[in-house]
Amino acid sequence: MSRTVFHARLFAIGLCLSMAASVMAETCIDAPGAPPQTDVQRGLSTLYENAMRALESFPSLRDTVSDRSPGLCYAERMDGAHGYLDVERNRIYITQDLPEEMQLGILLHEIRHLDQIALGACPSDHLAMEEYARATFALEADASAISLLVAWQLKEKGQPAVWSALSSWDSQSDIAARFKQEMATVGTTGAAVSAAFDQWYASDHRRAQYYLSICSAYLDRQDASKALPRYLVLSPAFFDELCTLPDGQRYLCSEPEHARP
Repeated sequence: MSRTVFHARLFAIGLCLSMAASVMAETCIDAPGAPPQTDVQRGLSTLYENAMRALESFPSLRDTVSDRSPGLCYAERMDGAHGYLDVERNRIYITQDLPEEMQLGILLHEIRHLDQIALGACPSDHLAMEEYARATFALEADASAISLLVAWQLKEKGQPAVWSALSSWDSQSDIAARFKQEMATVGTTGAAVSAAFDQWYASDHRRAQYYLSICSAYLDRQDASKALPRYLVLSPAFFDELCTLPDGQRYLCSEPEHARP
């Protein structure tokens, strides 16, 4: 049976759905601070340490990592993915051959997905497929926006590498540009995160690619579980639970009507 994962495809980072990920030659450390035994594990330990330093201004995200203590793994191949969070095994997987700054950007994104679980914002398979897709779109938009927020703060502190990596990646460049524009015109991080969330929906291609993966995994899970479908609708409180900045303040978010599945 497929496992619950937040999956990072080539077209974007992170997807809240259940699917089996084909991982080749994985190497892991069990938790933050786990003593490394090999050079590869030392690389993972360094990546974890860099993420925790990057989150110094975001204690709630650091607390999520400390509380949930996920393992961190390198994988040589993940069916075209760059990284994902396997919820059931409590592991974050990253493709090993990425530049260090991109690995860190993806890890920050997956940490936000971990935080979404702590916020109670992960959708149920009892939702109708289109409603599940709506929720997943929002989870992905939020994780993209929050990881850009962390990268922006690093840049403002004189550490621009992660921001440069994410903002130059085709699947994220338009979202980063919108975030940057909002910071230049409004100057508040809440407004910039809201703008980035909105921008995620602006790409027809991005939405179509996600919808295809979401529906395929959703149907696989329905078939495996043999459960009777219930076709529930997404709670109006879902966006209220999800759209919370790491400092606990709310940011404005909504799905554009034209972008609904």
